[in-house]
Amino acid sequence: MKQFIYGIHPVIESLKAPETRVREILIARSRKGQPEKIIDLAGQKRVAVRYVERRDLTTLAKTGAHQGVIGVIEGRDYASMEELLSRWRRSGVRALILVLDSIQDPQNLGALIRTANVLGAHGVVIPKKGAAGITPAVVKASAGATAFTPIARVTNIASTLERLKQEGIWIVGTSGEAGKPIFGEDMTMDLAVVIGSEARGIRRRVSDACDLAVSIPMAGEISSLNASVAAGIVLYEIIRQRSLGTPPHEPGERGGSK
Repeated sequence: MKQFIYGIHPVIESLKAPETRVREILIARSRKGQPEKIIDLAGQKRVAVRYVERRDLTTLAKTGAHQGVIGVIEGRDYASMEELLSRWRRSGVRALILVLDSIQDPQNLGALIRTANVLGAHGVVIPKKGAAGITPAVVKASAGATAFTPIARVTNIASTLERLKQEGIWIVGTSGEAGKPIFGEDMTMDLAVVIGSEARGIRRRVSDACDLAVSIPMAGEISSLNASVAAGIVLYEIIRQRSLGTPPHEPGERGGSK
């Protein structure tokens, strides 16, 4: 099944990604200045370049924000949880998995996947129902990170967290109401970080499956952060702690440190 990736940077990243099969590149005839890097990369990979009317691009992308360029690619399947876990095992480093509980806004989802990729997460987990899936808008917002980041789409987030626990991975939930700030907690063990939806946060059943709930200290009048910003702070704190080389302490009993 074919999919459309639009925008200069996402199309460039799709051409660079060895696992992404690009069928052809569509460029608006009326575009001022040709995207030479895209044309060069397409030539190197023997991908056809076709010039079409701008309105045709708008119809395919379902938006006018395509920058005059669309990549037609073979639709990438979602990863299985086993594929995601295998990637972690092969890496030889502590697990870092981002679990998204009902993120509905495509821009937020794309930004979260981009953040996960930049900060070295082994993959992203999203639910099949009640949440955004991988669409052209998500691909664009991720700046092409969807081409590199395994994304598992699961039926039940809470059950998936229990499976991760069986693999020895500890589950950290984020909540403004949590009493423990993340900066005072040991984040050096194998971890999966749960980020809740824009409106409701983490659902109760999912929260109950977490081993630890942490908050991000805030000093201003606004008491909440965009989901992708919150994820960036939490993931960066994890890699900061790990970079210090301090061995993790032995965690207490699961569920006892919320």
